[in-house]
Amino acid sequence: MKKVLVCCIALLCIILYACQTETLQIDETAKTTKTTEDLLTAQKGGFSNSPSNELVILYPEGTTEAEKQLKRDEYSIEEFKKCECADPNLELWIFGKEEAANGGLEGKKVLSESDEDLEGAEYNPNIKIQEEIFIDYAGIASSADGMVKRVAANQGVTVAVLDTGIMYDYPGFTQPFLYNSDQDACYNNGQTELFGWNFVEDNNNPYDNHYGRHGTIVTNLIMSKMDAANVNYQILPVKVANRSGNIRYFDALCGFQYAANKQDVKIINTSFGWYYHERELLQKFIDDVEDRILVISSAGNHGINNDEIPHYPSSYDTENIIAVAGLGSTPGSNNNNNYHASVVDVANLPNGNTNSFLASFSNRGVTSVDIAAPGEQIPFMYNNETIYIDGTSFSAALTSGYVGSLYTNGMSATMMKSTLLSNCVYNPNLYEIKYAKHIPQ
Repeated sequence: MKKVLVCCIALLCIILYACQTETLQIDETAKTTKTTEDLLTAQKGGFSNSPSNELVILYPEGTTEAEKQLKRDEYSIEEFKKCECADPNLELWIFGKEEAANGGLEGKKVLSESDEDLEGAEYNPNIKIQEEIFIDYAGIASSADGMVKRVAANQGVTVAVLDTGIMYDYPGFTQPFLYNSDQDACYNNGQTELFGWNFVEDNNNPYDNHYGRHGTIVTNLIMSKMDAANVNYQILPVKVANRSGNIRYFDALCGFQYAANKQDVKIINTSFGWYYHERELLQKFIDDVEDRILVISSAGNHGINNDEIPHYPSSYDTENIIAVAGLGSTPGSNNNNNYHASVVDVANLPNGNTNSFLASFSNRGVTSVDIAAPGEQIPFMYNNETIYIDGTSFSAALTSGYVGSLYTNGMSATMMKSTLLSNCVYNPNLYEIKYAKHIPQ
């Protein structure tokens, strides 16, 4: 009898631990940790939890509204949120607290996953974009301010930026660069899409009100590469992160589908990520556009091996993803006279090989990380001051811009990827990543 009781207690502990680790994510730009144990400890510290009463649901193609309502009634949901302007088959189900408590949500998820009338069911975790950089209190601008920066007509390549939005009034944005939505505008929540969408507040004003202006910095770096090459382009801002840098997984899915539905979009930049759990719906959506959209994703900033501890979306096994590590800064550079806003804890670096040309904080992996780009001591002008920033978020952005500079009309995702790789620079000191290459500097 005692053995049975002990076994039952052990099984219960395993189940509770699994549920806990499933619902916890970690910020891809959070402080560097030295070991897997430290990383797990950081996860348990609650960087971002899943709501205890929400599930992301995907209906099969062709499901009618009447059929969806019957399914909502069957599962006794309290509220639901549609993925407007993106995917009519994607919904967020919100259950009553009592209904979801004491394993109720887990039971609903298991039941949903086996339901032949549903194509997918996942938790709705929170993904965090950096909070370490503080630039200002981040004001707000109207969509009318963005219209001033909208291009007259879309030409060349369109790069979608899934991030905190874009600060239209940033002084570095002197020429029109925002996507023109006149030909494929969405109408939702009483508003018409103009040049992008805000999935956090469900409106047509994807302004960057993040305290670190993460999306603005990412966009500026993307544009810098294409401006240098003098190519035609436009940026599609897809605001999926709020002022504090929090991304609801459901909003990230909606944002991705929104961008993927734009036929002009050829590159999607995802400068965020999480560890361990694949999140199959995002992988499915990336797979669905494998032939026409290249997804550029940051490898992460914990100085770990993504072959051993997968970091998503960069570790998805799809042909149209480029995972980007961060190069270290040029030896001998001296930025002591300027403010340095690092997104990593430079005093807490892992023990890496000093022969590597990667930044100490950058994740790596000979099968899971493809190439590298500058990721340390990157200058960004703000309020007439040079801020030096670190992080693979910005490595990914520079890569997206570089790919955009190489794009020619009609290129498939496969062609963009092969063109990128053939134009990158080989360096044997980048042996810790797949192609041992970096973009030209």
